[in-house]
Amino acid sequence: MRFRRLLISAVLLMLTLVAVGGTAAWHWMGRTREIQSAQHRLSQELDARWATGAQPAAGPIARLHLPTLGEDLVVLDHGDQRAGPVRIPGTAAIGTAGNTGIAGERRPGLFWRLDRLGIGDPVVLETRDTWFVYRVIEATVVRPDDGAVLDPPPPGAGPLLTLVTGEPRLSTARRLVRQATLVRRDPRQGPRPIELA
Repeated sequence: MRFRRLLISAVLLMLTLVAVGGTAAWHWMGRTREIQSAQHRLSQELDARWATGAQPAAGPIARLHLPTLGEDLVVLDHGDQRAGPVRIPGTAAIGTAGNTGIAGERRPGLFWRLDRLGIGDPVVLETRDTWFVYRVIEATVVRPDDGAVLDPPPPGAGPLLTLVTGEPRLSTARRLVRQATLVRRDPRQGPRPIELA
């Protein structure tokens, strides 16, 4: 009788764990689908803006290509980081001198694997007119209140691109940072950068 009660308890515990795990997995997959759907919609909106030459003050402004990770993401100038990476307010506009900061959530479909971006890896920002090709020069983890990674580059240094997300995954305890320096700019009507081949 005691063995039977233990067996029933074990089976109930197992079913509970499966149900909880299944619910979490379903939520996780649903959130990933939402991100993919938002990125698809933003990509279409960005293409439409580029086709008409519209330059609105908010919304999608560029594509961020991370060839090492196989990721292509639409970047927003303002907006919800749950839809895509966002240019950090107060940092340099894309393509200008200074330090352009882009923050994204550490979720699948966004900056989930940003930790795998290493020194020397290419990062390409695509705007309506220009391919901005960067190389990663710094890989670090900082406290959430450490804003030094968004400081302007020192005098004489080229423009910087700073990618920021949470560390560890699904946490905001620290900031995972990848900083890249601009190595060249190519006209977008020309061939795609070799880094994207």
